[in-house]
Amino acid sequence: MVLAGLLAGCSGKYTYPNTLAKNLYIETTTDSASILSSVRAAMGVYRVDEHCRIEYQGTVDLDSSSISVGIPAGEPSYLVFEFASSSFLANSRRSITYETLLVPIAGRDYRLEVSYVDDIYYVQIREGRSGELAMRRIPRKSLQACANT
Repeated sequence: MVLAGLLAGCSGKYTYPNTLAKNLYIETTTDSASILSSVRAAMGVYRVDEHCRIEYQGTVDLDSSSISVGIPAGEPSYLVFEFASSSFLANSRRSITYETLLVPIAGRDYRLEVSYVDDIYYVQIREGRSGELAMRRIPRKSLQACANT
């Protein structure tokens, strides 16, 4: 058990510091559809440099239904959503990722709807001015879109 704890600590994943002004508001829904299985959702945050290389900043566990996160405004961030499921009876594990480039604009809020239900994932990002209800949908962007930012 101690060895498992040490290996987990050396996995290279750590908690995102989340010290910046909150501009991402994430609503998460997960459902395993069985008491004998479990699902987990997390968001990896990566800084993107001027050469479009990514640098891992940390992971946000999406284990509560609502969480607020701050990422740098005016700078590209690469967000990697990981959805993992495991079944105790079938002794199986699966994971799938959804990745997108996002360049938050100062003074704007970003609402993310993230779900993983019955092995189907869904991620939607909307952008709007702080305090306004009207928001526009932000399309998914690959890391290659970094060259155009």
